[in-house]
Amino acid sequence: MAGAGYKLFNTGDVLTAAQVNTYLQEQAVMRFANATARTTALSGVLAEGMMSYLDDTNSVEVYNGSAWVSVGSTGDITGVTAGTGISGGGTSGDVTITNSMATAIDAKGDLVVGTGADTFSRLAVGSANQVLTVDSSTATGLKWAAASSPSYVGCMAYFFSSQNLTSGVNTILTFTNEAWDTNTFHDNSTNTSRMTIPAGYGGKYLVEIVACVTTGTDTTIRLLKNGANISSRGLNGSSLQQHVNTAGNTLIHSASFVIDCAAADYLEAALVANAASKVCTDASFSITFLGA
Repeated sequence: MAGAGYKLFNTGDVLTAAQVNTYLQEQAVMRFANATARTTALSGVLAEGMMSYLDDTNSVEVYNGSAWVSVGSTGDITGVTAGTGISGGGTSGDVTITNSMATAIDAKGDLVVGTGADTFSRLAVGSANQVLTVDSSTATGLKWAAASSPSYVGCMAYFFSSQNLTSGVNTILTFTNEAWDTNTFHDNSTNTSRMTIPAGYGGKYLVEIVACVTTGTDTTIRLLKNGANISSRGLNGSSLQQHVNTAGNTLIHSASFVIDCAAADYLEAALVANAASKVCTDASFSITFLGA
């Protein structure tokens, strides 16, 4: 009598062998053809804790006081397999997995670094003030190293032989000596008036011009970029600075500017005199790279 369901016994009813077998022995967990049959059989007698087995779904359910809920459903996970960075796993019982990357760490500041496809290793923490640096010769491709000091990039050129100035127009100064030149900004024999910006160093530059000029009443310093005058606003236009020599004595003229340059741009220093009798006895022209 599989699926007989529930029977309500009344006082004085005769309990037959068949009823004992069916309702007691065979149905300690009540068995029904489906949920509809269960609802029909148990309407009015539901009690929390009742259990049933449904033939159509092969499932055991318990009544929790408001609804039938599944009991002991078979899961679809048959095993746990450890992957990259994970250890442990199993196919039965309690399964434990461990983060292998975490267990590789021994101290505060340690790093877990890839060493190849699906592989990793511990990189121990460096010393105070060290920086992380790429180094392909190491197993991890990285290393801790002392921080490098910023490198100066720039040039200073100068001359000591006199150069005559032309009245009222730019006299572009030429420089045949170098105090320093980190990246071939200047050439002492070709285009000696120019500071040319090398590849990879486009950006802001501090430009300084110092010149000694004799006789006359005034002299103007000009900075040229790619052959054109640069104004104090960084645009093509008027001179940057003017100095007056009222006594007719030798006077040191100086000017400094910050200018934006691209690679291959070139800068030149020029003086504009009020009279042809003026002479620049010596001068220096320097540029310093400030950054992109």
